[in-house]
Amino acid sequence: MLHSLVPRAQVFSFYDHQKECVWNSDGIEDYELESFVADLPQEILDGLADEDSSLCRTLHSGRTVLVIPVPQENDKTAGVLIATFSKNDGKSASFNPNLIKKVLEPAVGLIGENLCSGKELQDLETKVSDTAKELEFIYAVDEKIHGASGRHSSLAQIVGRSGRYLGINYSVLLIPSKRIRISATHSSWKSVQRKVLDRHLIDKVMPKLHGKRKPVILKIASDYTPGNVETGYQALLCPLLDKQGSVEGIFAQLGKVNQKNFTRGDRRFMSHIGRKIEYVIEQSFDAMTGLMNRSGFEVQLRESYRTLRSDNDTHQIIYFDLDNLQLVNDTFSRKAGDEVINNFSRLLEEGLPKSAVLSRLTGDDFCMLLTHASSETAFKYANSIRKDVSALRYLEGDKSLQVTMSIGIASFDRRRGEGNALTTARMACESAKEHGRDRIEIYDEGNHSVVRRYDDMQLVAEIQQALDGNEFELLAQPISCLSGDSSNPRHEILLRMGDGHGGRVETTALFSAAERYRMMPQIDRWVVSSTIAKLDKVHEIVEGHGATFAINLSGQSLGDDDFLQFIEQEIDRSNLADSCLCFEITESSAVSNMENAQAFIDRLRERGCKVSLDDFGAGLSSFAYLKNFNVDTLKIDGGFIRDITENRISESMVAAITQVAKVMELKTVAEYVETKEAWDLISNLGVDFAQGHFISKPVTLDSVLKKLSETDS
Repeated sequence: MLHSLVPRAQVFSFYDHQKECVWNSDGIEDYELESFVADLPQEILDGLADEDSSLCRTLHSGRTVLVIPVPQENDKTAGVLIATFSKNDGKSASFNPNLIKKVLEPAVGLIGENLCSGKELQDLETKVSDTAKELEFIYAVDEKIHGASGRHSSLAQIVGRSGRYLGINYSVLLIPSKRIRISATHSSWKSVQRKVLDRHLIDKVMPKLHGKRKPVILKIASDYTPGNVETGYQALLCPLLDKQGSVEGIFAQLGKVNQKNFTRGDRRFMSHIGRKIEYVIEQSFDAMTGLMNRSGFEVQLRESYRTLRSDNDTHQIIYFDLDNLQLVNDTFSRKAGDEVINNFSRLLEEGLPKSAVLSRLTGDDFCMLLTHASSETAFKYANSIRKDVSALRYLEGDKSLQVTMSIGIASFDRRRGEGNALTTARMACESAKEHGRDRIEIYDEGNHSVVRRYDDMQLVAEIQQALDGNEFELLAQPISCLSGDSSNPRHEILLRMGDGHGGRVETTALFSAAERYRMMPQIDRWVVSSTIAKLDKVHEIVEGHGATFAINLSGQSLGDDDFLQFIEQEIDRSNLADSCLCFEITESSAVSNMENAQAFIDRLRERGCKVSLDDFGAGLSSFAYLKNFNVDTLKIDGGFIRDITENRISESMVAAITQVAKVMELKTVAEYVETKEAWDLISNLGVDFAQGHFISKPVTLDSVLKKLSETDS
């Protein structure tokens, strides 16, 4: 076609952007022409700058060449068409390059379209080939993991078989937030310190993957030293993303057995594997808390059944139900309820044993699997969680709600199986709710009944009997001055109740039952009346020593309109000076009864009694509320004192509370001082008084008053 348009041309040639001859019309190599093209500036092949878009040159042999760009889409060129003319034709007066170019323009455009179509076809063939290979990868992977019924087993299949498929030395799946670590190791890597490597991947490598979606290839030094990659190995790393698009884990393939580099196909393979893992995780874990969901937990129960070692080996299920979450939603908002759920999930995760699996089953129902454990172990663990439930108090403005939980425990072994274990644990939890909430009950399959470990209803009857028969016992624990500036004795009054068998009822169980059945005002009245009566008998000695006795008051008593009048009547009937009495009110009780608490505190201080704000610092806005209460003493929350020698945050909180107290001219008391180290530290921080077993365990109030009398004599 080209020769028919321009018969005078000897040969036509097409050269691409790389200056390679794609074709010429006579099929004979032309070294002179190739040398000419090789010397052409690249911008000429990319698109001529002059307006006529053509270039006419004479070669050393005298031949004339006409260079014409071949257009392509987007104002780009596919290369150049070169028409070569003989020496005579090129010098002929009738030789007109512009005219020749115009004659060739339709053909040049057709060549460009043909080349464009050819390139598109080639790209499509490449894409089809790549897609076929990718589908081959997908079918191979899916076939290898097909039939894996459980979450853990499914992930283990993916890790192990994908590593073998790629010929990898070490494959590891790490999702720290979900406590997932699954690995597969080739025999050649058995001596490698894999735990150290895993920690390096989490601490150093994972941060490098933030913002990335596709797998990356990095070189890791064998000694994990940055920059030292001479003795390292290649790592193919696939970031694992949560629903928000943040990197929450990593799937790593470390070093090929044949020591070859990773290929593009390997990256495609890992990209698919990563999405498969994310799918399994998404199907098995709760989006809000990150805990395993019900589906994943039920699979885990089935898998754990197979790990039972003998007929005597048992697993335990602990079922948690937040009692009054709906009240939080109704009083504050659903967002507040979600915050409580997240706080509770973190509380459960903090001390989670390595052998435990945790799940959020529904909105406010959580479940924990303790493997190879007894019901006693499960009960102790559940009770420790119940005692820490004060962390779930929700405060907003002047409103406060304490969230409690009901707990059910059920076991399963080889004889009973895991089939109904979750159901029986839920039944025990429901029974706990029916019998007063904020309690633990254990399902006894032997007689198909729920054993009430803390039968609050029975305990309430015993409390009433103790009140009626004056069977409570008053103890007193010394409060020591740290600075030595005060020698006046200080004690806190404590209450104990016998269990009828020579022992004592656990204090937390006593007050839990009393608060649930609103018996605290009766107990507080008994304590106030009995304490004042005992002090009144030796009031001259007590006053002579300048002694102070602190009595705890509950939030229920603060809400009792007649309770303040009762206190005043008891004091007025005695000869005891008001200054000998201090009333301790917990910060949470004061905040939840703000108006009553203010009037209560002001009236007692007007009489000359002292008032202490107990458990200060436990609330979310302690300092903000402090200005509302005109008290004498701040009793620092014991949670800060217990670990003050190991926890810098606790130390900082105590220092801050002490500093604020000094500015407000208030005294501070630290309770639960159990060691000499804690004593020394709080002394250095400026705390005024200390209380705890390091100083003295609680003793009977009678013995304290007897000792004061002996000292006076």
